[in-house]
Amino acid sequence: MRLKIIQILCLFCWLPFSSIAQDMHFTQQYATRLHLNPAYAGLHADYSGILTYRNQWPNLNGAFVTNQFAGYYRLKNQTSSAGLVVATDKAGESGFTKFQVGGQYAYQTNWNEKLAFSVGMQLSYNSQSLDYSRLIFGDQLNDNGTTNTNSLELNFYDPVRYISVGTGAVFYNNSFWVSLAGHHLNRPNTGYDQISNLPAKVILNGGYKLVLNKYYYLNKPYEWSLTPSFTYTHQGSFKKSDIALYTTYTPFTFGLLYRGLPLLSNYAYDQSVSLIGGVVINTWKIGYSYDVPISPFGTRNGGAHEISLSFEKIDYNKIFKKRVSGKNYKRIALPAI
Repeated sequence: MRLKIIQILCLFCWLPFSSIAQDMHFTQQYATRLHLNPAYAGLHADYSGILTYRNQWPNLNGAFVTNQFAGYYRLKNQTSSAGLVVATDKAGESGFTKFQVGGQYAYQTNWNEKLAFSVGMQLSYNSQSLDYSRLIFGDQLNDNGTTNTNSLELNFYDPVRYISVGTGAVFYNNSFWVSLAGHHLNRPNTGYDQISNLPAKVILNGGYKLVLNKYYYLNKPYEWSLTPSFTYTHQGSFKKSDIALYTTYTPFTFGLLYRGLPLLSNYAYDQSVSLIGGVVINTWKIGYSYDVPISPFGTRNGGAHEISLSFEKIDYNKIFKKRVSGKNYKRIALPAI
């Protein structure tokens, strides 16, 4: 009986959080750029693939577990890129599961000799489902501690399927970037037994890289740099602001991220300080982060662990303005973290 009561309490705790945070999110934002904005596709490499695993609130029964693959390929014209995002998100004791597969297209060009921009769009197929067999409703509880098999509550077992449309733009040069993206612009219906439109989500993101030292060895760059950045997310009644500071000393990167600034965020349960570390090994990047919770809720439930593994194929001769066939290549490179 005690176990059943705990399951019911977990359900009621989970419901408000699922309605507030409509979408999956990541701490390692620059390992999951395509999740922020489809216009990031093709800005760092000729082609790239990234696997990300996130486990949020591991001490809670039915923790939030997210897996994502994201990748892109820069087309031969060097101004267009195609991207792909595939993700699953499982949350709560009720087995609430989301699945997403999205295709992306981005176009990049120079605004002038010192400024470039990229525009992109995304069309994704999504589904979400709930395992009602794992739930215990009030009319199933008996006074003697047993439970009934059946409930008068309506059970909708069919997954909800919908199409989502997103777009975005990135303005950048070799030192800074500003990104603006809109997701779920068509406000798709995600309700089971009634219409429930998913609110559009807006993400504003940017940063500046201060290079303290940089040199090349065997046509590869090595650097020591500091990069402050910010991210603001607004979706329905939910808003959240993050600030971060990264330092790169090739091949290592370390970051400190504050999630949920009090003045520009409205849900204190998600406040945390995130510790981020990464290393580059040839064409591979490995990243790990841990969210140290600030709120009592997060502290009790264990923060969040996140691991990323990425592969990037980069032609440094083109990106860093080396001479190609006797000509100076004019491509502007987006600052990398």
